[in-house]
Amino acid sequence: MNQTPFAKPSALDALRALGSKKPAPSTSPMATQINDPAIAGARKDKNTVILGVDPDFTGKALYASQLKAALDKAKGDFEAIQGQIRDYGAAKRAVYNETFRTDITTVKIPYASATNPGSLAGSEHDHVSVICSNKYSVSPDLLKSKVEIGDAFPRLFVEETTKSLRPNAEQLIRGVFDQVGLQGEELENVMQSLFETHTKVSTTEKYEQEEKSAPPAVRALLAQMVTRAQPGLKFV
Repeated sequence: MNQTPFAKPSALDALRALGSKKPAPSTSPMATQINDPAIAGARKDKNTVILGVDPDFTGKALYASQLKAALDKAKGDFEAIQGQIRDYGAAKRAVYNETFRTDITTVKIPYASATNPGSLAGSEHDHVSVICSNKYSVSPDLLKSKVEIGDAFPRLFVEETTKSLRPNAEQLIRGVFDQVGLQGEELENVMQSLFETHTKVSTTEKYEQEEKSAPPAVRALLAQMVTRAQPGLKFV
């Protein structure tokens, strides 16, 4: 009995078979996306897509927006009030130190907290600490006024000088060796050309006390050249 050989389906048959397939069930990824209101209502704008309104999530987006607005407002309010707290604490510190001839650095301002509203009635209470560390930033231009500051300079500041080789140091050093026998001022001129000199000025530990005793003209100059670090705040 002869068997008919198996015929390989043509490209046309494959296309017909593909067209006769049933539509994908509703649980397919494509159907899920279309049924998703965020995707179904999406609008494309260049490289951005604006999602459609999803009732299950728009509340969270609104809440996040409200929290962000509240945080921005709270940040602005806090920056304003913390400046007042720093000024108050620093002023009271200065008065206390002057009155009792001491040198405290931290001031604790008491307050009644929401969790312990009656705390101010007793000896134990919440407080915000104003930490007035003796840290200052000194302008590099201060060295130009060293003469005006006079004898008070070493009591107010620590001067550190460092030297570093310039980029063309190797060439200059070779020149020095080539000129063996140079002496005096000529030799010093050659040696000075080898280095770049950097001078750093910082305040002494007794700067605050020394600044108070300086002449008015010097104090006015220091007010322009030396900046005290902002007091830190700590809520406990």
